[in-house]
This record gives sequence, C-alpha cells and structure tokens, in this order.
Amino acid sequence: MKTASYNRMYRFIEYFAQKKGLRNTLIALPLAVKYHSGQKRDDGEPYVMHPMRVCITLILLRPEFAFREAYPRKSEQWVWQQCDILFATALLHDVVEDAELPKKGKELVTVYHLSRVVLKNVRILSKPPKKRKHFWSSRYKPKRYYRKISKSLIASLVKPTDRKDNCMTFGVFPEKRKKKYMVENYQYIYPLCRIAKRRYPKFMRIFNTVEGLIKENVKPYEYLLDFKTGNLKERVNTCWLSNPFIR
Repeated sequence: MKTASYNRMYRFIEYFAQKKGLRNTLIALPLAVKYHSGQKRDDGEPYVMHPMRVCITLILLRPEFAFREAYPRKSEQWVWQQCDILFATALLHDVVEDAELPKKGKELVTVYHLSRVVLKNVRILSKPPKKRKHFWSSRYKPKRYYRKISKSLIASLVKPTDRKDNCMTFGVFPEKRKKKYMVENYQYIYPLCRIAKRRYPKFMRIFNTVEGLIKENVKPYEYLLDFKTGNLKERVNTCWLSNPFIR
C-alpha cells in the first residue's frame, strides 16, 4: 500500500534526479519499487521506503560539495555522475541480497542499462543469501565484508547511512536483534566510519554526521552491552580500530 510518505519521498527523488539529470537514479527508483514489492519492514511499512530514505539522507548531506573539494580538477558533470552513482546505489543496495536476483543482479545492467559501477557497489554491499530470516549463510564473513566496503568510497557512504536508517526503527526490533546490532555497530560500523574518514578526509563531514545520528538513535539501548560484551567499547577503541580493514 502506497502511503502519503511514500508518495512524497518518491516524488522528491524523481524531481531531484530529473532536475540534475541523474540517469542512474531515475532508472534505480522504479527498480527499487519493483524488486521490493510486497516486502515489509519490521514496523509494517513497505520495505522500499527504507532505501528511499537512505537515498534522501545522502541527497540532503550534499555530497557534491565533498566531491568537488576532493577532486578539484574534475568537471561539474563528473561530480554529478558520482552523485548519481551514489544515489542509485543507495536505492538498490538491498535488491541483490533481498530479491535474490540471478547472476548477482547482472540483469540490472543488461536489461535496464544501469551503470556497471552502480552494480559493482551494490554487489559489494550485498551479503550472501540468508539461510532463514536474520541468519546469514556460513559464507558471510563480517571482516571480509566490511573490508571490501571500506575500499569503495560509494559503499563506505551508503553502509553507515543504511545503518542509520535501520537504527531509527530500533525500538520495534526483538531484543536479540537489538543486541546483535549494538555489537555490530562497535565492531564494524564505527570502525568503518573511522577508516573512511582517514581514507576520504574530504567526506569527513558526512561520515561524522551519519555516525553521530547512529549513536544518538541507539544510545537508549547501550544497556544491551551486558557483562559479556561490557568491555567491547574499550577493546574497539584500543586495538580493533588500529587495523581492521587497512591491509
């Protein structure tokens, strides 16, 4: 069921993409709706609203300023091409994983003529198929997964923004899943943000903003880091952050 919020978000992304000439974003928007059709979030809303919110968050963070600053010799057209890839990746970041597209989503390029760079980043952000709900395949290796993300600027921008949106609905998660997310934040998400700030210093404003929003949303649930993981923050800050990805 399409709600008023859904219609507003869809029109906002569509209007923005048309105004800026973002070809991949205009292709990705209806594809996100198509592939997430019938899927629901834990709070009962249509699933497609999640990638649309991730995309809108990135639009509002104005990444074009960071691209201009990081690559001053590049043209304005190139800057908006990178933004286009970023927004399209945000819209489709879950389709290969959740819709279980054959050949890792190759049809996005061959049938819908999406940029190969978008598909590459969507694949980087996709985990192996789930055995059952909330339980990943044994092929999912978190360190390897986050290391691959850290080597891509686009994926590094999308992943924390994705987690920020997930943490906005933290209250409806089961207790076990909340704890899993809290531990994952300290083990991987915050380190990813720190590594990204070192690798892509011109994007530090975006990473700081998103990381701050995640911490603000999960702050009421820090009690879930019980005596078994109570020293997790200290362990992360002293040793895990030193070289979890840069190898």
